[in-house]
Amino acid sequence: MPEIRELTARAIAIGLVLAIILGAANAYLGLYAGLTVSASIPAAVISMAILRAMGGSTILENNVAQTVASAGEAVAAGAIFTFPALVILGGATRLPYPEVTALCIAGGTMGSLLVVFLRRAYIVEEKLPFPEGVACAEVLRAGAKSANPAPLFRGAIIAAILKTAQDIFGIVPASFSTARWIGGAAFAGSIDLSAALCGIGFIVGVRIAALVFAGGAFAWMIAVPIISIRHPELRSMGASAAASTLWSQQARYLGVGAMLTGGIVTLLRLRSRVRTALRDSISALRSGAAHTAAREDTDLHPTTIVGASALGLPIIFALCMVLTGNATLSAGITIVLAVVGFFATAVAGYITGLVGASNNPVSGITVIVLLALALVLKALGVSPDVGPRLAIMAGALVCTAAAMAGDSMHDLATGFYVGATPRALEIGVAIGAVASAFVVAPVLNLLLGAYGIAGTATAKAGALAAPQAFLMAKVTDGVFRGGLPWDAIAIGAVLAASLAIVDGALERRGSSWRTPIMPVAIGLYLPFGLSVAIFIGSLFSIGRSREESGSGVLFAAGLVTGEALTGVLSGALVTAGARLPIF
Repeated sequence: MPEIRELTARAIAIGLVLAIILGAANAYLGLYAGLTVSASIPAAVISMAILRAMGGSTILENNVAQTVASAGEAVAAGAIFTFPALVILGGATRLPYPEVTALCIAGGTMGSLLVVFLRRAYIVEEKLPFPEGVACAEVLRAGAKSANPAPLFRGAIIAAILKTAQDIFGIVPASFSTARWIGGAAFAGSIDLSAALCGIGFIVGVRIAALVFAGGAFAWMIAVPIISIRHPELRSMGASAAASTLWSQQARYLGVGAMLTGGIVTLLRLRSRVRTALRDSISALRSGAAHTAAREDTDLHPTTIVGASALGLPIIFALCMVLTGNATLSAGITIVLAVVGFFATAVAGYITGLVGASNNPVSGITVIVLLALALVLKALGVSPDVGPRLAIMAGALVCTAAAMAGDSMHDLATGFYVGATPRALEIGVAIGAVASAFVVAPVLNLLLGAYGIAGTATAKAGALAAPQAFLMAKVTDGVFRGGLPWDAIAIGAVLAASLAIVDGALERRGSSWRTPIMPVAIGLYLPFGLSVAIFIGSLFSIGRSREESGSGVLFAAGLVTGEALTGVLSGALVTAGARLPIF
């Protein structure tokens, strides 16, 4: 039987180049909008065109290239949600390259490999829907006959032109906003002129986008006006400034409470399924044997998975020692993070199987870990100067592992649908994760140096919102130094619990409309203009046929990629000394 062209050197090389490019794009997007989108589909289309031009390609080889490429987006997602919190906490204007790289390697390796134990349970036995895995498989099948990346490139060109006009030439505004005092209450509204946000809305669909918009509308149209009535001393300010202050200091913490509740509800709902998957994984590890009944069901050997994942433990221990100087505490944190990291990969893998990799609520999982770890570290007497930083570092590992797990599980699902060899994909995604880890810190430092983070001393024109990183910083610092608005967090938790009850009722009725917590929580935490733009973009997905939706997704992915890469380019120009915008 001839050897199948699958895990080839050129597939890995193409995947690595795309991993760096798409990872950089998602780094900008996540810092700007607090959302990332799966890179699997655009990676599949681009790699398809390249491999076809080279000749002799197969659908399985393209699957490997796409899998390696998508790892860059996942590592970037884990990094952007956490590491910028170190800048927000103060004392640093640049992220430390060795620490960021080491933790990304450890988290990326754990997330990409530990889910192998869960592959059969989630994909073969549970038959979870894996929406983006199915979509990517359809793209690969279609590409085996005729690849047409034109919609992707058209979207990228349009978005790049708009972003260039905004950031480089300064001839198009980035947003429109209005605000006024009405009866002693501050009302403010805005809309971002962003092709990427519209693209995100199209990709996630009107149901998710409507929930994000609902969260934003509640925060800005209900919570902020109510809070402003209770603060008459702010009426000497402009309505826009007052609304922004109240949202930043109080209203956005509704999203913190909602994310915490969302993470807890998710864990409770998945407890039986995760318990079963963990039991099967432990049995496979004890047996020391990999299941090799067929090529399509051959995974990496269990000892290889555990051994490669364990290589990250010395990295964690060393970083903890540098920060604390306490060997016992460092060893304890290392063991806890190893267990929590595996549990996070199990949860993230299952959730993305239901709602897609772009909707992986890694920030909710990470916030729970951060809050618990910060409380424990404070109880153990760790100083406020060290505790928040240590908690952020630990959270970065968990966040990267969870993001990588969701992406890896979706890639394995795609491979399952097209008849790929799981082992080849598992090797490919691990290579992509490790390689991407080496470029995360430079990209983040480039963006942070060019734009800064809104609400901090680093903020510049077009400052990045970095909502998740801001959340991580405020939660950890609030535990050690106080000042968290616990009343707003509690209200957000109650709102989220109410959504969970409604969602459960809709699920029992078999309704196609659901009320998952995380999209609403993100809306509560985002600037309103972002939520509006995302919702508008989602409206264009209504009523489209399957063929139209396919080309539409590629066009939307192009919008996201084009704007994000132009944002990275603008950052590079500023870093090089250019004064932007020109006009």
